Amino acid sequence: MLATTRRAALLSVLATGGLAAFGTAKARETGSVAAAVDKYAQEVMAGLPDQPGLGVCVVENGEITLAKGYGVKRLGAPARCDENTIFGIASNTKAMTAAALAMLVEEGKVEWDAPVARYLPDFAMSDPVVTKLMTVRDLLVHRSGLTLGAGDLMIWPAPTHTRAEIVAGLKYLPIGSQFRGGYAYDNVLYVAAGEVVAAVTGKPWEDFVQTRIFDPLGMTDTTPTPAKVDKNRRAEPHCRLGPPVRGMGPQTVLPFDDSFASAAAAGGVNTTPADIGKWMRAQLAQGALPNGNRLWSEATAREMWKPQTITTSSDGPTAENPARPSMQAYALGWFVQDHRGERLLWHTGGLAGFISYTGLLPGRRSGIMVMTNAEENPVLRALRYGGPDRLQGRSDYDWIASSKRVQAEADAQAIKDAAEAATPKAGGKAPSLPLDAYVGVYRDPWYGTVTIGKAKGKKAKGLTVSFDKTPALQGKLELFDGETFKTVFDDRTQEDAFITFDVAGGAVTSALLKAVSPLADFSFDYQDLRLTRLP
Repeated sequence: MLATTRRAALLSVLATGGLAAFGTAKARETGSVAAAVDKYAQEVMAGLPDQPGLGVCVVENGEITLAKGYGVKRLGAPARCDENTIFGIASNTKAMTAAALAMLVEEGKVEWDAPVARYLPDFAMSDPVVTKLMTVRDLLVHRSGLTLGAGDLMIWPAPTHTRAEIVAGLKYLPIGSQFRGGYAYDNVLYVAAGEVVAAVTGKPWEDFVQTRIFDPLGMTDTTPTPAKVDKNRRAEPHCRLGPPVRGMGPQTVLPFDDSFASAAAAGGVNTTPADIGKWMRAQLAQGALPNGNRLWSEATAREMWKPQTITTSSDGPTAENPARPSMQAYALGWFVQDHRGERLLWHTGGLAGFISYTGLLPGRRSGIMVMTNAEENPVLRALRYGGPDRLQGRSDYDWIASSKRVQAEADAQAIKDAAEAATPKAGGKAPSLPLDAYVGVYRDPWYGTVTIGKAKGKKAKGLTVSFDKTPALQGKLELFDGETFKTVFDDRTQEDAFITFDVAGGAVTSALLKAVSPLADFSFDYQDLRLTRLP
């Protein structure tokens, strides 16, 4: 089965003028940059040995010169990662969604600066003025006024919301800042962007990217949604589940989440080191294919790379961070910044147990893609800075040591913050009402309902909690401090939340939430919930 798959991939590559350096057994490394990156990837794996597996691809002056796997697919198992191992690339998908819209713009079916409501008549934000002004371009550039990760509980972890429900929920998400007044990363508007693709083409987003991007590029081992991944070839996800909090403690294998279909346009793509190079090569060629055809024009490529929303600025490089950019912005599906004097296009991606990075230096027609099967920030940091360095022919800074130091400092702060969060401010006093008074159904219009119940069984005591649209978020609700309770989800891979109930006139009326852990991913956006108790 594996040999057949590799043969098909090789034939596809040759048919599209692709990687001539491929052998039948493994990828061969050619070129000075490929050799430097290969050596460095091995150094990262040796210096940060808790990382299970890694996939790396290098495009060098327009040619794929490295596609390789490192480490193992699953801790404790012998199967090695190779150039055909499948990894989730999460938000690196966003550039593909932007490209899909760009192709439709070229065809005259979509306009970047037309109102979203032209293509999605029921589209609405919570502010009618924002609804009227929101354009297709605005969906992609993180300047909507939504707060960081707003609405992500509709897409993570494994909820049952449909795409239509996610888009419908937008009108209830609070606007946290001025429209087009600043940067705050979101995912839900990329779901809406995918629905624009579907509305104007009559086919789902995943069908469009499959037939218009993956197929022409010969990306035979790339899937637009996790549910289509070949289980025999995928890397298994890993993370640290504590103690004291997720992100610390020993490495643990996670279940593979194949339920991300509704939000696929924001982060659903899974691919291999061998396949992703074809996408990188097309980007660096400004849409041109090796056979002379084009996916999009040079003008469209420049439009996708043009900065739209400033994300940060600084005084530039320091001794501690010689690659610190003086300016960083978000374009259409890409971040854009300077890296040691050159323009760098990049993006990261993260889902449960997978983090990834793409970095392109257009001036060199070179790039690097890193895919990992663990939530190991030092590994990604070392490669996201050290990788572009090697594309430039330099290795004058120890990013591995730097990343270890940065992580140690972050861990020390996290331990302190976690201890503070776990300490009741009022000494752990009892709630003001009997537990039965908190039982009921609470609703936020963008998410849905959260049910507080009584534990069942002869020996069961206390309360239970159920995020009714998210099967993974169910479990116990424990006393913490007065009107604040703490979830203890049955699925211990999920982030717990504090739920603080509002009491008026001797009755519970509403509740607010926040994540317990100071390291909780922003996609656990409990803080955006405004739960009102239903009659």
